Amino acid sequence: MKNKLLLSSALVSGLMVGATVANAQTSITGDLAVAYRALSFTSGGLNSRQGIGRESQLNVQNKGKLNNGMDYAAGFSLEFDGQNITSSRGFSSANANGLSGDTRNTEAASISNENVYFDLIAGSTTFTIGVDHVQNSTSATAPQIVDVYDHVALALGGYATNQLGAKTKEYAHVGIVQAIPGTGLTASLIYAPQGGEFGHNDQEVSSNGQRNPSYELGIAGSDIGGVKGLSARYFYNKEKAQNTPTASENVTDLKGKTYGIAYNFGTVAIGFDRMETNRTAGTVTTEVEVQSNRYGVTYAVNKELSVGLVYVKSDVGSGQVGASDEKIKSVQVGYNLGPVALTADYSKITNIAGRSLDTDPFKPQDGKQGQIRLSTKF
Repeated sequence: MKNKLLLSSALVSGLMVGATVANAQTSITGDLAVAYRALSFTSGGLNSRQGIGRESQLNVQNKGKLNNGMDYAAGFSLEFDGQNITSSRGFSSANANGLSGDTRNTEAASISNENVYFDLIAGSTTFTIGVDHVQNSTSATAPQIVDVYDHVALALGGYATNQLGAKTKEYAHVGIVQAIPGTGLTASLIYAPQGGEFGHNDQEVSSNGQRNPSYELGIAGSDIGGVKGLSARYFYNKEKAQNTPTASENVTDLKGKTYGIAYNFGTVAIGFDRMETNRTAGTVTTEVEVQSNRYGVTYAVNKELSVGLVYVKSDVGSGQVGASDEKIKSVQVGYNLGPVALTADYSKITNIAGRSLDTDPFKPQDGKQGQIRLSTKF
Protein backbone atom coordinates (compact mmCIF):
# COMPACT_ATOMS: atom_id res chain seq x y z
CA MET A 1 0.00 0.00 0.00
CA LYS A 2 3.02 2.26 0.34
CA ASN A 3 5.56 2.59 -2.44
CA LYS A 4 8.70 4.53 -1.54
CA LEU A 5 11.01 6.41 -3.84
CA LEU A 6 14.45 5.56 -2.46
CA LEU A 7 17.39 7.79 -3.29
CA SER A 8 21.04 7.02 -2.61
CA SER A 9 22.71 10.30 -1.69
CA ALA A 10 26.16 11.47 -0.73
CA LEU A 11 25.84 14.34 1.72
CA VAL A 12 28.63 16.87 2.10
CA SER A 13 28.87 18.93 5.29
CA GLY A 14 30.00 22.53 4.90
CA LEU A 15 30.90 23.12 8.54
CA MET A 16 33.86 25.39 9.22
CA VAL A 17 35.65 22.58 11.10
CA GLY A 18 35.86 20.44 8.00
CA ALA A 19 33.89 18.44 5.49
CA THR A 20 32.44 14.96 5.95
CA VAL A 21 30.97 12.72 3.29
CA ALA A 22 28.51 10.05 4.40
CA ASN A 23 26.23 7.62 2.66
CA ALA A 24 22.60 7.98 3.61
CA GLN A 25 19.24 6.74 2.48
CA THR A 26 16.52 9.21 1.61
CA SER A 27 12.88 8.25 1.11
CA ILE A 28 10.14 10.38 -0.35
CA THR A 29 6.61 9.31 0.53
CA GLY A 30 3.22 10.96 0.52
CA ASP A 31 -0.47 10.54 1.11
CA LEU A 32 -3.65 11.96 -0.32
CA ALA A 33 -7.24 11.97 0.93
CA VAL A 34 -10.39 13.36 -0.68
CA ALA A 35 -13.76 13.38 1.03
CA TYR A 36 -17.36 14.21 0.26
CA ARG A 37 -19.18 15.52 3.33
CA ALA A 38 -22.81 16.58 3.86
CA LEU A 39 -23.90 18.41 7.03
CA SER A 40 -27.30 19.33 8.37
CA PHE A 41 -28.47 21.06 11.53
CA THR A 42 -31.79 20.30 13.19
CA SER A 43 -32.00 23.62 15.00
CA GLY A 44 -30.36 27.00 14.84
CA GLY A 45 -29.81 29.42 12.00
CA LEU A 46 -27.20 27.62 9.91
CA ASN A 47 -28.22 26.08 6.62
CA SER A 48 -27.29 22.56 5.64
CA ARG A 49 -24.22 22.35 3.44
CA GLN A 50 -22.12 19.90 1.49
CA GLY A 51 -18.83 19.82 -0.35
CA ILE A 52 -15.59 18.05 -1.22
CA GLY A 53 -12.45 18.42 0.87
CA ARG A 54 -8.87 17.32 0.36
CA GLU A 55 -5.70 16.71 2.32
CA SER A 56 -2.30 15.94 0.80
CA GLN A 57 1.15 15.58 2.29
CA LEU A 58 4.68 15.05 1.00
CA ASN A 59 7.29 13.55 3.35
CA VAL A 60 11.07 13.75 2.89
CA GLN A 61 13.05 11.54 5.27
CA ASN A 62 16.73 10.79 5.62
CA LYS A 63 18.52 8.33 7.90
CA GLY A 64 21.97 6.91 8.35
CA LYS A 65 24.87 6.42 10.74
CA LEU A 66 27.18 9.02 12.22
CA ASN A 67 30.96 8.56 12.32
CA ASN A 68 30.74 8.12 16.13
CA GLY A 69 28.51 5.05 15.72
CA MET A 70 25.19 6.73 16.58
CA ASP A 71 22.26 6.64 14.19
CA TYR A 72 20.44 9.71 12.99
CA ALA A 73 17.19 10.55 11.24
CA ALA A 74 15.98 13.84 9.83
CA GLY A 75 13.04 14.97 7.78
CA PHE A 76 10.19 17.31 7.09
CA SER A 77 6.71 17.20 5.63
CA LEU A 78 4.83 19.62 3.41
CA GLU A 79 1.08 19.53 3.98
CA PHE A 80 -1.24 20.99 1.37
CA ASP A 81 -4.83 21.08 2.59
CA GLY A 82 -7.70 22.64 0.75
CA GLN A 83 -8.65 26.19 1.66
CA ASN A 84 -10.50 25.18 4.74
CA ILE A 85 -13.72 26.72 6.04
CA THR A 86 -13.39 26.09 9.72
CA SER A 87 -14.34 27.33 13.13
CA SER A 88 -12.39 30.46 14.01
CA ARG A 89 -11.72 28.94 17.42
CA GLY A 90 -7.95 28.62 17.62
CA PHE A 91 -7.31 30.55 14.39
CA SER A 92 -8.91 33.98 14.71
CA SER A 93 -10.67 36.09 17.31
CA ALA A 94 -13.23 37.31 14.79
CA ASN A 95 -15.90 34.86 15.85
CA ALA A 96 -15.77 33.36 19.32
CA ASN A 97 -18.88 31.27 18.68
CA GLY A 98 -17.18 29.44 15.85
CA LEU A 99 -20.27 28.64 13.82
CA SER A 100 -21.89 31.97 12.95
CA GLY A 101 -19.97 33.55 10.08
CA ASP A 102 -17.07 31.13 9.64
CA THR A 103 -13.75 32.62 8.57
CA ARG A 104 -11.37 31.20 5.98
CA ASN A 105 -8.05 29.86 7.15
CA THR A 106 -5.41 30.28 4.45
CA GLU A 107 -3.78 27.19 3.01
CA ALA A 108 -0.24 28.52 3.51
CA ALA A 109 -0.46 28.31 7.30
CA SER A 110 -0.36 24.51 7.27
CA ILE A 111 2.45 23.88 4.79
CA SER A 112 5.63 23.81 6.88
CA ASN A 113 4.66 23.03 10.49
CA GLU A 114 4.16 19.29 10.02
CA ASN A 115 6.61 16.61 11.19
CA VAL A 116 9.90 18.53 11.16
CA TYR A 117 12.66 16.69 13.03
CA PHE A 118 16.32 15.95 13.61
CA ASP A 119 16.92 12.83 15.72
CA LEU A 120 20.15 11.51 17.25
CA ILE A 121 19.69 7.87 18.23
CA ALA A 122 21.74 5.89 20.73
CA GLY A 123 20.28 2.41 21.10
CA SER A 124 16.83 2.72 22.67
CA THR A 125 17.27 6.46 23.40
CA THR A 126 16.46 9.24 20.93
CA PHE A 127 17.36 12.91 21.36
CA THR A 128 15.12 15.03 19.17
CA ILE A 129 14.48 18.60 18.07
CA GLY A 130 11.61 19.59 15.81
CA VAL A 131 7.88 20.17 15.46
CA ASP A 132 5.06 17.61 15.59
CA HIS A 133 7.30 14.55 15.49
CA VAL A 134 7.50 12.77 18.85
CA GLN A 135 4.96 10.12 19.85
CA ASN A 136 1.56 11.63 19.28
CA SER A 137 -0.31 12.65 22.44
CA THR A 138 -3.49 13.25 20.44
CA SER A 139 -3.74 9.85 18.76
CA ALA A 140 -6.78 7.77 19.63
CA THR A 141 -6.58 4.81 21.97
CA ALA A 142 -10.21 3.83 21.42
CA PRO A 143 -10.49 1.95 18.11
CA GLN A 144 -12.23 3.81 15.29
CA ILE A 145 -12.33 3.78 11.50
CA VAL A 146 -12.92 7.51 11.07
CA ASP A 147 -11.29 9.91 13.55
CA VAL A 148 -14.29 11.37 15.37
CA TYR A 149 -12.48 14.40 16.76
CA ASP A 150 -10.85 15.45 13.49
CA HIS A 151 -13.48 14.44 10.94
CA VAL A 152 -16.78 14.67 12.81
CA ALA A 153 -16.62 17.03 15.80
CA LEU A 154 -14.61 19.71 13.99
CA ALA A 155 -16.87 19.66 10.93
CA LEU A 156 -20.01 20.00 13.04
CA GLY A 157 -18.62 22.73 15.31
CA GLY A 158 -18.39 20.47 18.35
CA TYR A 159 -16.27 21.13 21.38
CA ALA A 160 -14.86 17.60 21.50
CA THR A 161 -11.24 18.03 20.45
CA ASN A 162 -7.88 16.33 20.28
CA GLN A 163 -6.06 19.63 20.90
CA LEU A 164 -4.42 18.95 24.23
CA GLY A 165 -3.92 21.85 26.66
CA ALA A 166 -0.62 23.61 25.97
CA LYS A 167 -0.26 21.70 22.65
CA THR A 168 3.47 21.32 23.33
CA LYS A 169 4.12 18.77 20.57
CA GLU A 170 2.66 21.16 17.99
CA TYR A 171 5.27 23.83 18.74
CA ALA A 172 9.05 23.85 18.22
CA HIS A 173 10.54 21.67 20.95
CA VAL A 174 13.48 19.60 22.13
CA GLY A 175 13.13 16.31 23.94
CA ILE A 176 14.13 12.78 24.69
CA VAL A 177 12.31 9.56 23.77
CA GLN A 178 13.13 6.33 25.59
CA ALA A 179 11.94 2.86 24.67
CA ILE A 180 11.57 0.79 27.85
CA PRO A 181 12.98 -2.67 27.07
CA GLY A 182 10.71 -5.64 27.64
CA THR A 183 7.56 -3.60 28.31
CA GLY A 184 6.31 -2.51 24.90
CA LEU A 185 6.20 1.05 26.29
CA THR A 186 7.95 4.22 25.12
CA ALA A 187 8.36 7.27 27.37
CA SER A 188 8.93 10.82 26.17
CA LEU A 189 9.64 14.24 27.66
CA ILE A 190 9.64 17.37 25.48
CA TYR A 191 10.13 21.08 26.17
CA ALA A 192 8.93 23.96 23.99
CA PRO A 193 10.89 27.17 24.77
CA GLN A 194 8.04 29.38 23.56
CA GLY A 195 4.36 28.50 23.35
CA GLY A 196 2.65 29.17 20.04
CA GLU A 197 5.85 29.10 17.94
CA PHE A 198 6.22 26.55 15.12
CA GLY A 199 9.89 27.40 14.65
CA HIS A 200 11.30 30.73 13.51
CA ASN A 201 14.07 31.13 10.95
CA ASP A 202 17.59 30.08 11.93
CA GLN A 203 18.93 33.65 12.14
CA GLU A 204 16.90 35.10 15.00
CA VAL A 205 14.51 34.31 17.82
CA SER A 206 10.88 35.35 17.46
CA SER A 207 9.41 37.83 19.92
CA ASN A 208 5.87 37.13 18.79
CA GLY A 209 3.76 37.12 21.96
CA GLN A 210 6.57 35.81 24.17
CA ARG A 211 4.42 33.09 25.67
CA ASN A 212 5.85 30.99 28.45
CA PRO A 213 7.59 27.65 27.81
CA SER A 214 5.65 24.42 28.15
CA TYR A 215 6.46 20.75 28.68
CA GLU A 216 4.80 17.44 27.92
CA LEU A 217 5.52 14.02 29.33
CA GLY A 218 4.01 10.79 28.14
CA ILE A 219 4.16 7.04 28.01
CA ALA A 220 2.46 4.81 25.46
CA GLY A 221 2.76 1.41 23.88
CA SER A 222 1.20 -1.75 22.47
CA ASP A 223 1.46 -5.44 23.35
CA ILE A 224 2.26 -4.17 26.82
CA GLY A 225 4.08 -6.57 29.09
CA GLY A 226 3.94 -9.23 26.41
CA VAL A 227 0.12 -9.21 26.33
CA LYS A 228 -0.63 -9.25 22.61
CA GLY A 229 -3.35 -6.78 21.64
CA LEU A 230 -3.15 -4.66 24.81
CA SER A 231 -2.37 -0.95 24.31
CA ALA A 232 -2.44 2.02 26.67
CA ARG A 233 -1.22 5.61 26.92
CA TYR A 234 -0.93 8.60 29.26
CA PHE A 235 0.16 12.18 28.44
CA TYR A 236 0.23 15.44 30.40
CA ASN A 237 1.34 18.95 29.41
CA LYS A 238 1.35 22.41 30.96
CA GLU A 239 2.14 26.02 30.11
CA LYS A 240 2.08 28.57 32.91
CA ALA A 241 -0.03 31.70 32.64
CA GLN A 242 1.66 34.96 31.72
CA ASN A 243 2.62 37.33 34.53
CA THR A 244 1.47 40.34 32.49
CA PRO A 245 -0.84 38.90 29.85
CA THR A 246 -1.97 40.80 26.78
CA ALA A 247 -4.86 40.06 24.47
CA SER A 248 -2.78 37.44 22.65
CA GLU A 249 -1.56 35.58 25.73
CA ASN A 250 -3.13 33.12 28.13
CA VAL A 251 -4.26 34.46 31.50
CA THR A 252 -4.55 31.09 33.21
CA ASP A 253 -2.41 27.98 33.06
CA LEU A 254 -2.91 25.89 29.93
CA LYS A 255 -3.07 22.22 30.90
CA GLY A 256 -3.95 19.02 29.14
CA LYS A 257 -4.18 15.36 30.06
CA THR A 258 -5.19 12.26 28.15
CA TYR A 259 -5.17 8.57 28.91
CA GLY A 260 -6.73 5.42 27.51
CA ILE A 261 -6.65 1.67 27.15
CA ALA A 262 -7.69 -0.72 24.39
CA TYR A 263 -7.60 -4.42 23.62
CA ASN A 264 -7.62 -6.13 20.23
CA PHE A 265 -9.08 -9.65 20.31
CA GLY A 266 -8.26 -10.25 16.65
CA THR A 267 -11.48 -9.56 14.80
CA VAL A 268 -12.92 -7.34 17.57
CA ALA A 269 -11.23 -4.37 19.20
CA ILE A 270 -12.61 -2.30 22.09
CA GLY A 271 -11.23 0.68 23.95
CA PHE A 272 -11.69 3.92 25.83
CA ASP A 273 -9.81 7.19 26.09
CA ARG A 274 -10.32 10.47 27.92
CA MET A 275 -9.17 13.91 26.85
CA GLU A 276 -9.04 16.76 29.37
CA THR A 277 -7.99 20.18 28.13
CA ASN A 278 -8.11 23.79 29.27
CA ARG A 279 -9.45 25.91 26.41
CA THR A 280 -8.83 29.30 28.06
CA ALA A 281 -6.85 31.82 26.02
CA GLY A 282 -6.71 35.54 25.34
CA THR A 283 -8.22 37.87 27.91
CA VAL A 284 -10.92 35.40 28.96
CA THR A 285 -10.69 35.06 32.73
CA THR A 286 -13.21 32.22 33.01
CA GLU A 287 -11.40 28.91 32.92
CA VAL A 288 -13.16 26.55 30.50
CA GLU A 289 -12.43 22.86 30.88
CA VAL A 290 -13.43 20.33 28.24
CA GLN A 291 -13.54 16.68 29.27
CA SER A 292 -14.28 14.18 26.52
CA ASN A 293 -14.78 10.45 26.99
CA ARG A 294 -14.53 8.38 23.81
CA TYR A 295 -15.65 4.74 23.55
CA GLY A 296 -14.99 2.66 20.45
CA VAL A 297 -15.52 -0.83 19.11
CA THR A 298 -14.59 -2.21 15.70
CA TYR A 299 -15.27 -5.55 14.04
CA ALA A 300 -13.30 -6.96 11.10
CA VAL A 301 -15.91 -8.78 9.02
CA ASN A 302 -13.13 -10.07 6.75
CA LYS A 303 -9.71 -8.87 5.61
CA GLU A 304 -11.27 -6.12 3.48
CA LEU A 305 -14.36 -4.97 5.39
CA SER A 306 -14.54 -3.47 8.89
CA VAL A 307 -17.35 -1.77 10.79
CA GLY A 308 -17.26 0.34 13.93
CA LEU A 309 -19.25 2.28 16.51
CA VAL A 310 -17.92 5.31 18.38
CA TYR A 311 -19.54 7.30 21.17
CA VAL A 312 -18.14 10.55 22.59
CA LYS A 313 -19.51 12.41 25.59
CA SER A 314 -18.04 15.81 26.41
CA ASP A 315 -18.55 18.01 29.45
CA VAL A 316 -17.77 21.50 28.15
CA GLY A 317 -17.39 23.05 31.61
CA SER A 318 -19.18 25.68 33.66
CA GLY A 319 -17.69 28.49 31.57
CA GLN A 320 -19.99 27.74 28.62
CA VAL A 321 -23.61 28.69 28.04
CA GLY A 322 -25.88 25.69 28.54
CA ALA A 323 -25.82 22.82 30.96
CA SER A 324 -26.04 19.66 28.86
CA ASP A 325 -23.17 17.42 27.78
CA GLU A 326 -22.27 17.33 24.11
CA LYS A 327 -22.76 13.83 22.65
CA ILE A 328 -21.58 12.30 19.38
CA LYS A 329 -22.68 8.94 17.98
CA SER A 330 -20.92 7.63 14.89
CA VAL A 331 -21.50 4.53 12.74
CA GLN A 332 -18.47 3.79 10.57
CA VAL A 333 -17.46 1.48 7.73
CA GLY A 334 -14.07 0.87 6.17
CA TYR A 335 -13.17 -1.09 3.04
CA ASN A 336 -9.63 -1.99 1.96
CA LEU A 337 -9.20 -1.78 -1.79
CA GLY A 338 -5.50 -2.59 -1.68
CA PRO A 339 -3.66 0.66 -2.49
CA VAL A 340 -6.78 2.69 -1.69
CA ALA A 341 -8.88 2.80 1.49
CA LEU A 342 -12.56 3.73 1.44
CA THR A 343 -14.20 4.88 4.68
CA ALA A 344 -17.63 6.25 5.47
CA ASP A 345 -19.48 7.46 8.53
CA TYR A 346 -22.92 8.63 9.57
CA SER A 347 -22.74 10.70 12.74
CA LYS A 348 -25.05 12.67 15.01
CA ILE A 349 -24.14 15.39 17.48
CA THR A 350 -26.47 16.76 20.17
CA ASN A 351 -26.07 19.83 22.38
CA ILE A 352 -23.25 21.29 20.30
CA ALA A 353 -20.76 22.83 22.76
CA GLY A 354 -23.37 22.37 25.52
CA ARG A 355 -25.82 24.82 23.97
CA SER A 356 -29.09 23.22 25.03
CA LEU A 357 -30.01 26.31 27.06
CA ASP A 358 -28.76 28.84 24.52
CA THR A 359 -31.51 30.74 22.70
CA ASP A 360 -29.25 32.41 20.11
CA PRO A 361 -30.78 31.37 16.75
CA PHE A 362 -27.35 31.38 15.08
CA LYS A 363 -26.00 28.67 17.36
CA PRO A 364 -27.29 25.27 16.25
CA GLN A 365 -27.93 22.75 18.99
CA ASP A 366 -27.90 19.48 17.02
CA GLY A 367 -26.40 18.27 13.76
CA LYS A 368 -25.77 15.32 11.47
CA GLN A 369 -22.97 14.34 9.11
CA GLY A 370 -22.56 11.86 6.29
CA GLN A 371 -19.06 11.41 4.86
CA ILE A 372 -17.29 9.25 2.28
CA ARG A 373 -13.51 9.38 2.21
CA LEU A 374 -10.89 7.94 -0.17
CA SER A 375 -7.24 7.83 0.84
CA THR A 376 -3.99 6.44 -0.51
CA LYS A 377 -0.28 6.39 0.29
CA PHE A 378 2.63 6.43 -2.10
